[in-house]
Amino acid sequence: MPSTKLVIGGAAAGAIGVRVARSLYGLWHVLPPADRERIAAFAEDTKEKALSLRGSSDREQAEAELRASSETLAAALVETAEADPEVPEDDVAQLRDDLRRELDRLAVVGKHRAEPGAQPGC
Repeated sequence: MPSTKLVIGGAAAGAIGVRVARSLYGLWHVLPPADRERIAAFAEDTKEKALSLRGSSDREQAEAELRASSETLAAALVETAEADPEVPEDDVAQLRDDLRRELDRLAVVGKHRAEPGAQPGC
């Protein structure tokens, strides 16, 4: 039987992954229609991976897939902002930093999840 720490850590990892995915999806949702359509496949993939995490029999694999999908969507959001001449460079840099910080949180949780008995945020 898994230790309580491992079960709670796994739930926290999934919750953080879903929260990051929701945040990225929200950023995508407010893009202008043409930009939204261009990267819609990335947003929909991230949404689907977040939704499927709950019922996954291989939670660790599902979390890894959600992390990868979130990274792809984040990169597409940054590229979209960089390509828009109306978005100031300072705003692009801020977006890049904010998304990197969110993705780093996912990486830390994923790393600790791989360590037996580790708790998230350690």
